[in-house]
Amino acid sequence: MVLVGHGDDGELRDVQMGQVVKLGEVASVIVGLLDGTRDAEALLKDAARILGEELNPLGLVELLQALDRRALLDTPRARMVVAQGLVRADIAALQRLARRRKQLTDRPPVSVTEAPGIPLPYTSPGAGFACKSCNRCCSEDHLLGPVTRDERDKILMAFAQAGDDRGSDPSNFIPLPTAGSDPVYLLRPRDGFCSYLGEDGLCRVHKLLGEEAKPAICRLFPYRAIKTPVGWDVGMSLLCPTVADADGPDPAPDARRTIQALQVITPHLREAPEMVDLVDGLAVEWTRYQIWERELLEGINAGGDIRAAWLAGLRSFEALVEQARDEEEDDDLDLGAPMETEESLLTAESMDETIELAEPAAAADRLLRDLALWSELLVGLEAADPMALRRFRSAMLRIRADLAFSPEAAPVLAEMARLKARGRVGDGMAQPEQDTQENFPIVVGSLTPDELKAELAGDDRQRRFLSEALAGKRPFEYGTVARGLLAISVFFSVLRLQPIRNDEFQPRLSDIAYLVNHPQLTDILDTRTVVRSRAAEPAVHALILGVRP
Repeated sequence: MVLVGHGDDGELRDVQMGQVVKLGEVASVIVGLLDGTRDAEALLKDAARILGEELNPLGLVELLQALDRRALLDTPRARMVVAQGLVRADIAALQRLARRRKQLTDRPPVSVTEAPGIPLPYTSPGAGFACKSCNRCCSEDHLLGPVTRDERDKILMAFAQAGDDRGSDPSNFIPLPTAGSDPVYLLRPRDGFCSYLGEDGLCRVHKLLGEEAKPAICRLFPYRAIKTPVGWDVGMSLLCPTVADADGPDPAPDARRTIQALQVITPHLREAPEMVDLVDGLAVEWTRYQIWERELLEGINAGGDIRAAWLAGLRSFEALVEQARDEEEDDDLDLGAPMETEESLLTAESMDETIELAEPAAAADRLLRDLALWSELLVGLEAADPMALRRFRSAMLRIRADLAFSPEAAPVLAEMARLKARGRVGDGMAQPEQDTQENFPIVVGSLTPDELKAELAGDDRQRRFLSEALAGKRPFEYGTVARGLLAISVFFSVLRLQPIRNDEFQPRLSDIAYLVNHPQLTDILDTRTVVRSRAAEPAVHALILGVRP
């Protein structure tokens, strides 16, 4: 644990788990006194002496409980979690994951003279976009970064030279812990929006310094540009309302102009490999993967049952894996080699047993269980939207309940009890509310019925989520495409949950659009699919998506 800063800018950082907890003046003082030598009475006395005022004992209890919920204190609960092996095993797995090279790599900057003209990039079928200056991308609903050290310094220096103390304030940027040597920052939101968003709704950096001074991640949004071995593919973020609604013209021409400008200044553009890792130890040429991906995109956007189209694509992926594996075995076949002995075959089987081969229902349930646990632990991340994570956790428990593999699990029972208390549960299961204007209520969060329905994903929204995830190469953020597809199925299953009346934890499309970009959650999903399930076969996907054999 590292305590950074003081006063209202104090932060508690858990370097191993990646948690960053914003403290404030009183909490910073108390956390600084948590050295294992004081009881509660001594804590209150010493904190009061430092702060010059008496403290409310209940406030101390609430702070300690909040830290304990995030497993940041040495308490019986935290020790129990560690003893179960969940945190300890996952920290080790995440550390291994951090050392593993993902398939997508950053493109190095190129000079203006070297930047070639690019063809019209490929975008998902039916995509549309036109910026309407809604400022969603400048709000705390969106991950405001990452921003490099050079980008931060240029902005601060320019505002300092202009005599703008507000713009030159270094606290406008939040430093993030990184494994590498180059610092990374987020833009700090104030009153819910980026510190550099003006009262007129326009970017102050753009207005004062010009578009080229804006961080590359801001200029690129909502595009996710990927350089493939045969051209450019562009996915888009559904955090942008016009992207979610496909409200606008074909985005390909504007995406080309953006990519062309950013090629000369940023490594934020990504590059796909010539050989694609389908599963561990098995890769195919890019063109073979691309054929499968384009066929799946066509199937998703052809109309009909969106879930059936996705599962059909997963079955064709398994067929591609089996075909590639058969070809690899044929290439490796050595007719002059001696036959394997019974002992060698036994050894191979024993090695295989060291990897957990769970039944599909068990694998699905364990994955959902661990994601519910980790999403609760991640609530303390400053870079995260806590309510999005809480709604994601609720969704994981609801899907576990629907799976009915471990209906007596304590978290599942607690979630069902919570829903029952709202009068929306019968026979232990959540009852969906009909999606009609007259009986769809306002939920916590001050959304009107129309706004809530817009947040909830119908078939069109689900198609766009799957299309943008594939076009933006989300599966490449994982160790293998197979693991990435399983992660997409998890998010897809959340989008398919029926809305529950008056539930403040009802997942929204904006939650999924946010969390699919969440780096810690991505690593956790990747790790859990390795440690717990190993399987990405269609049976696991189907069960998570509510399809029974």
